[in-house]
Amino acid sequence: MKISLTPELSYLIGLWQARGSQEGVGICGNRRVCEIFLEEALKIGIAKPDKIQLKEDKIYFYHSAYRAFFEEVLKERLERFKYKNEFAAQYLAGVFDGCGGILEDGKGVFFACGNREDEMLLLRLGFKAKKVGKRIIVIGKEEFLGFVSKYLKYFEW
Repeated sequence: MKISLTPELSYLIGLWQARGSQEGVGICGNRRVCEIFLEEALKIGIAKPDKIQLKEDKIYFYHSAYRAFFEEVLKERLERFKYKNEFAAQYLAGVFDGCGGILEDGKGVFFACGNREDEMLLLRLGFKAKKVGKRIIVIGKEEFLGFVSKYLKYFEW
């Protein structure tokens, strides 16, 4: 099965990067974010309704090809999302919907589940980002949210 990366799939990969479950391809946590994952997976056709597993705080489906593809894209994300385009915007929107927020002072945004690869990705795309503990802080809220806002499905700005 040949899977091609699309902007819509990039969003799901970002959401999976932020809240990925151990089982299959899915996420855990906030119920609304789980619903968004389900809606998007069904809309783009990577999951069948009868194959969806729903537990208290997680939703997932088993598909070894998509699981392997998601893992491959995450390993290669510095190359796959190196341009400031819809693919990178959708990926970052997915991560932000999964674990993002606005700083208390209102001057920037953060990713609560940040890692060095996503920090580097943000820097390469021209955002002022810094890893502080487990968070990635992005200074310049308007610039970042302007880039991802039309792809956000959970976070309202």
